[in-house]
Amino acid sequence: MEEKEEDLIIDSSQKSKDQFEEKDLKLFWNQYLQNLKNKQPILYNVLNTTSCQLKENFTIFFQFPSHSAYEEFESLRENFFQKLKKQLNNYSIIFNYEIKETQKNIFLSNKDKYEKMLKNNPLLEKLKNDFKLDI
Repeated sequence: MEEKEEDLIIDSSQKSKDQFEEKDLKLFWNQYLQNLKNKQPILYNVLNTTSCQLKENFTIFFQFPSHSAYEEFESLRENFFQKLKKQLNNYSIIFNYEIKETQKNIFLSNKDKYEKMLKNNPLLEKLKNDFKLDI
């Protein structure tokens, strides 16, 4: 029985390691996203802004726009990499990632700023009227 268990353990160094290019990776990623678009459109929308690159030693580097995008990817990561490894015939692919949240700057006009402040302090309207201020 011990011999059978040893036979089940496959050394990853003996598995296929076919070379592939970044264009092959991107083609697979785009096809995967299109499949998600049809089956799980919400997940597609979350991952559509995620980018991937091929680095050294078969390392695939993903850049996620947010923590939530990474968490969504985690739910399908195993499935994705199994299909990718099979498609590219390379079982030495490594996953690496970065979460790069972008900060959005919102510019408000003077009127918008005033209305926002007015919501927090309604007495501002009285002050504006008393001093005859223009906003």
